[in-house]
Amino acid sequence: MCRGVPRKSQHRAADRRAVVPQPPLGVILTGGRATRLRPLSDDTPKSLIPLLNRPLLAYSMELLASAGLTEIVVVVGPTDTRTGPAAEFFALPGVTVTVAVQHEPKGSGDALTSVGDALEGRHVVVAAVDTILRGDLRPHVDAFMASGVDAWFVLHETDRPREMGIVVLEGDRVTHLEEKPAEPRSNLALVGIWMVAPEVVAEMRRTPLVSPRGEVELTGTLSVLHEQGRPMGGSVFEGDWLDAGTLSALLSTQAALLGDRLWMMAPDAVMLDSQVGPNVVIGDAAVLQNVTLEHALVAPGAYVEGVTASHVIITRDGQIVPA
Repeated sequence: MCRGVPRKSQHRAADRRAVVPQPPLGVILTGGRATRLRPLSDDTPKSLIPLLNRPLLAYSMELLASAGLTEIVVVVGPTDTRTGPAAEFFALPGVTVTVAVQHEPKGSGDALTSVGDALEGRHVVVAAVDTILRGDLRPHVDAFMASGVDAWFVLHETDRPREMGIVVLEGDRVTHLEEKPAEPRSNLALVGIWMVAPEVVAEMRRTPLVSPRGEVELTGTLSVLHEQGRPMGGSVFEGDWLDAGTLSALLSTQAALLGDRLWMMAPDAVMLDSQVGPNVVIGDAAVLQNVTLEHALVAPGAYVEGVTASHVIITRDGQIVPA
């Protein structure tokens, strides 16, 4: 049982006790420009960026499926024709996957409402594709479904609260929510998992709240609704919270997932007269010759010869980028 996840909520609304809701709908957000993952993302959608030779999307799909979700919608950008087939390939048995298109990169809230009529009457569990969690999400989903609140946040302690969305909890209730606060009142950060009740989803579809940047942000919208008095809850995730949103974070997460292994190589990759490790992953069909690498990700199809490097990303076309 995760700390902060009650076995039974003390705050369930009386008028909802007799209602048996549909199981929550999973939504994975994969769009956006992924500028912090360039040049890896120049020719690869963020969802398909490799982590231990598996796409980020596969981790998100497994996380939601392990929490008991059997319907998942993957939201993609308008030119992304590769994520949909990958989602179908990595879908676990018993999980139905569909694809929705966000036609313009107008924020995470807009990405959610791009799912359209499939949201009607549904509780929704939303996951950012570059969030990697190791642990059990199901107790958090169960707590949300039992709570009767309008939104639920999965949280984790952070040592960088000024850089993140921060929540203050009393019990399992949110008393304060703020994005990148100058004076943080808590070290509990949003991990990129949002759970939203049908009433709030419907309101977001009817009257989207546009930020000064011209985007509809999910956290920003929920913050405004919380200030208006909408009840919200949260729970602390006690497993590992790993990030894959930047090149340096991708390498750090790679190291954490490798554990005691010094390196990993795809079965069809080739390595000649080379030394690699620690924390090196070599992608499909990559070729390394006379190479010494530490803390590196070699993208699928890369050809690398005569290189000595550390803390780098090597792209498909051979660019060597510090990370």
